[in-house]
Amino acid sequence: MPAPPVKRSTTPLRWAVLLTLAVGLLLPGAALLAYNQQVIKESVMETLRADLRRNTQVLALSLIEPIWQVSPDLGQPMVDAQAEDERFVSILVTEIANSRPALQASPRPNADPTLALSHELPIEREGREIGRVKVTMSAAAPLKRAQNEMLLDGLRMLLMAAVSMGMILWLLRRRVLLPMEQLSRAADELGSGHLGKPLQFEGEDEIGRVGQAMERMRLALLEAFDRLRQHASTLEEQVAQRTAELTASNRELKQAMAQLKTAQTELVEAEKLASLGRLVAGVAHELNTPLGNAMTVVTALSDRWTELNDALRQGTPLRRSQLDALVTDTRRGQDILHRNVQRAAELVRDFKQVAVDQTSDARRVFDLDKVVEDVLVMVEPRFKATPFRIQTQLERGLRMDSYPGSLGQVLTNLVMNSLVHGFHEKEQGTVWISCCALYGQPGWVSLSVRDDGCGMDDAVRKRIFDPFFTTKLGRGGSGLGMHIVHTIVTQLLGGQIEVQSQPGHGAHMLLRLPLTAPERVESGED
Repeated sequence: MPAPPVKRSTTPLRWAVLLTLAVGLLLPGAALLAYNQQVIKESVMETLRADLRRNTQVLALSLIEPIWQVSPDLGQPMVDAQAEDERFVSILVTEIANSRPALQASPRPNADPTLALSHELPIEREGREIGRVKVTMSAAAPLKRAQNEMLLDGLRMLLMAAVSMGMILWLLRRRVLLPMEQLSRAADELGSGHLGKPLQFEGEDEIGRVGQAMERMRLALLEAFDRLRQHASTLEEQVAQRTAELTASNRELKQAMAQLKTAQTELVEAEKLASLGRLVAGVAHELNTPLGNAMTVVTALSDRWTELNDALRQGTPLRRSQLDALVTDTRRGQDILHRNVQRAAELVRDFKQVAVDQTSDARRVFDLDKVVEDVLVMVEPRFKATPFRIQTQLERGLRMDSYPGSLGQVLTNLVMNSLVHGFHEKEQGTVWISCCALYGQPGWVSLSVRDDGCGMDDAVRKRIFDPFFTTKLGRGGSGLGMHIVHTIVTQLLGGQIEVQSQPGHGAHMLLRLPLTAPERVESGED
């Protein structure tokens, strides 16, 4: 395979170096020129200021006699001599006696008034002012000469910078750019797979050491490719062997998964039957009271009617009070029988509804508060012989289209968990059950089961929904109750369950359920 064309261009690097040199040399020079211009201007102005004071003072002293003798013409040569200096702009001498100009030099044009300075002194004789002299001088001419000299210095600096950049670029190309081009070509050949040509780099500088390192890398690549070619023959056999092993492992995993799903289904059904068994035991215990009362009343009435029948057969006269007592006892017994039989009928009806729901998983429309109350009827017998109580706060009118049996199984497991695990070794406790609509989430309800038991630490709380995890392993706990609760709530009912608990502060199970459960999709096993 031919190697791709190599693009060799050092123009960006050359321009970068050139720009760096230009900035490094010209900017400091420009800054120095600007600084020198300011310094020269200040120096020229300071010199002008000193010369102005000195010349003005000289004129004031020289013109005393001509002004005193009223012969100003005698001072004109001195004024003209001073005016020969190109810096002078004007010289004006006035007499105090007549307030008119006595002497003056021919004024020169003042191109830049900002560079002109004026100074005025009195002409005094024996402490008496006889005149005044005013001199105006400009720094334009000396400043222009200084600027011209500075411009020449700038041109010399530019010439020196150009020569320096040329020499630096020549040295850079010879010692850096050309070796880098050679190094780039060698790297391109290595990248294209041409490892047969040795790389030859001379010199002990950084680029030479990089080239020598690339040569060592080329030799190492050749050795590595030789080893790869040696292993290439056995690699396909190893891949085929590993593929066969993975295929067998995958087949075993599929079988194990199928068995696990079957076992999970059986365990769920077993848990449902166990929950139903607990309901049957509770209902049987609850039915003992009304049925026992009914049997007592029936026995008592049977005895009274036996006495009445014996009296009638023997012809024993009956008093009115006896008949009234019999009627009163019969009416009272009938009332007691009615109440107890009605209570038993209600228990049987509720048990039938809950039992049918938990065994059939039938979907229907129901009131959430009614289902909770029906479940609690079956669970409360387990609490009667204990110091623990159940309190409810149920919002009415929450109509759901869901699976009441599975919801009842979840509620039963949660309440029984509070009794068995939460109140373990506790002298008293309370389970609070509440349900309400979720405000801000239309179509959703909240079902809460909270107790003030011993609580759970983080290690238990994080694993509470894991299969076969229980704190009472070997003491009646299967470790499947909360796993089944999580499966029913999240998959069948389409809701969410959250656990909040701390050691010593009880546990709070919060369920969020949709009013309409998702449709169940029956899927067969592959």
